[in-house]
Amino acid sequence: MMLPKLLAFDLDGTLLTSEKLLTSANRDALVDMANCGAVVVLASGRLLASMERYVSEIPVSVAMLTLNGAAVFTGIDRGSRLIHSAPLPAGFADELLRRSRGRNYALNYYIDDKLYAVRSAANSRWIDLYFAQTATPCEILGSLDAFAGRQPSKIIFVGDSAELDKEEESYRREWGSDLYVVRTWDYYLEFLNPLANKGNGITALADAYGVQCADIAAFGDANNDIPMFEKAGIGIAMRNATPGAKRAASHVSEWSNDEDAVAREWKRLKLSR
Repeated sequence: MMLPKLLAFDLDGTLLTSEKLLTSANRDALVDMANCGAVVVLASGRLLASMERYVSEIPVSVAMLTLNGAAVFTGIDRGSRLIHSAPLPAGFADELLRRSRGRNYALNYYIDDKLYAVRSAANSRWIDLYFAQTATPCEILGSLDAFAGRQPSKIIFVGDSAELDKEEESYRREWGSDLYVVRTWDYYLEFLNPLANKGNGITALADAYGVQCADIAAFGDANNDIPMFEKAGIGIAMRNATPGAKRAASHVSEWSNDEDAVAREWKRLKLSR
């Protein structure tokens, strides 16, 4: 078996530990992949600015699939070019803003590579939870009304899992395939342009680098990684992955993100050549 020519890695729950660290074993594996001639891709729902802290720890060119595929960039070796952009249509964004007013969950609004939110007594815990999980700076505003008519990269509801279960069911039923609604964690419900998914993102990168989808290996742990698994020749789910991600993967690792699963799976791929 030939080694993959492009390898894409989700961050939280996959490449990073539960403490949000990039271990030396995983970092060295990424460097080895690049030295073997492969394209290395970080594929996350995070903002570009939030992902760059990890890129600075990796001494090779890294392509960036940001905001779940809403904005995708080549590596610095190809000029860090934006090659795919799929913002959330303004009509849906405005309706989500309207319906979220006064609710108990937080609404995260992502635009121009920045995150905005309105803090209240009811949602403060969820804003703090998101920062604790991602360390993404959030600009707190008195209102998001100034964004009416704009097209954000995405919107996330952060809140109680039972409440988000109901919201997810309702929005899926109402909007169907017109909007990409995906649960990325028990406490996160994301809304994106249907073209903003990790599958379309790695396809755009494969085209830019001249790689066939059959030569892609994708690593992930959550339901938003499923489109990436479906496009890749090899889809590897972490042991800690959701049931849906495990079903969609072609291989489920015996190791978790806290056990250097990426480095161990890279070694397995090399030994299986």
